[in-house]
Amino acid sequence: MTGVSPAIAQHAVHTDDLDCVREAVTNAITTHRLDRLGQEDVNARFSAVQINNLGVMRLKYGTAIRIEADAPKLPFHLIQVPVRGSAVIVSGREEMTSTSDIASVLDPRRHCSMQWAPECTQVIVRVDDAHLQRHLQSLIGRPASEPLRFELAMDLRSSRGRSWRAALDLLLTEMQRPGGLLEHPLLESQLESVLLTGLLLAHRHNYSAALRAQQHPAAPRPIKSTLERIEKHPEFPLTIEKLANDAGVSVRALQQGFHDLVGCSPMAYLREVRLNRARDALASADPRSGASVTDIALDWGFMHLGRFSVEYRRRFGESPSQTLRR
Repeated sequence: MTGVSPAIAQHAVHTDDLDCVREAVTNAITTHRLDRLGQEDVNARFSAVQINNLGVMRLKYGTAIRIEADAPKLPFHLIQVPVRGSAVIVSGREEMTSTSDIASVLDPRRHCSMQWAPECTQVIVRVDDAHLQRHLQSLIGRPASEPLRFELAMDLRSSRGRSWRAALDLLLTEMQRPGGLLEHPLLESQLESVLLTGLLLAHRHNYSAALRAQQHPAAPRPIKSTLERIEKHPEFPLTIEKLANDAGVSVRALQQGFHDLVGCSPMAYLREVRLNRARDALASADPRSGASVTDIALDWGFMHLGRFSVEYRRRFGESPSQTLRR
C-alpha cells in the first residue's frame, strides 16, 4: 500500500529485522510469536491504515515464517487475503491452506497458528468483534444471542465472494488516491458498511440463516419468533407441530413462510443450528476428560448418531471424531 493518501496513512515498515516487524504488527493487530523457518533473508514490508473502524494492512516477510497467537482479551476478527503465495492456517481445531482464491477468517476466541510461504503477501482487514456484532444486530433487527462465529475458509470464487473481494479492491485502490473521496468521513463509513455487510452475506457463519430471513424486512412475526426460539434453545425436543403451535400458525403456513423467507424448512434450519453448536462443542472439548461424540451429539438433540455423522461430514468436510481429536 505504498502511496497511501497522507490523510489516512498510519504506519509503514520495510526492514530485515524480524523483531522490528513483529513490534509493528503487534501494535496494529495483537501480541504474537514469530519464528523464521526459511533460509531466505528477511525482507519484511508492513503497512497499516485505519479506515473508520477497520484496520487495513498489507504484510509480507520475504521468508518462511511461523506465527502463533493466543486469543486476545478483547476479541477481534481478522480477514486475511493472500495476494501472492499461500499460508497454512490453524484456528482452534480447524485447518486450511489459504490462497488468493480462499481467504481466512480467524476465530477471535481461539488460538491461532500460521505458516506463511516465503513469497506470501497478504492483505489483512481487522475489525473489533463488538463493532461487527453491533453491525450484525442492525441487520437482523435483534440482539445476537451468542458470539458471531465464521467458518475459517472463505471462498472468494463464489459470486458473493467475488463481490466482496471487489469491494475490498475498491477500498485498496481509493487508499492510494491522494485527495480522493476516501478522505471524506461519509465515504469512509459507507465503504466500511459495504465491507462488513458484504462479509456477513458472503461468508458462512452461525447467523447466516437469520440474515437470509432479513432479505424480506416485512417477515411475519411467527417466522421471526420461530427463528429466535430455535437459536435460543436448539437442544430442546422441537417438532414442526410444536413450533407451528407455539407460533400460532398452521404447519403448512410455517413451512411456506420459512421457504419463502429463510430458504429452507424450519427443521432444516434447526438442524443447521444444532450442527453448528455441536461443532463448537466438539472443537472445544478435551477427549482426555471423557468427552465423546455420542454425548455431544445427544446434548444437541441428535438422536440418530449415524445420521448425525453423515450430516456432519457433509457440512464440515470431516467426521465428528476428527474434530474432537484435533
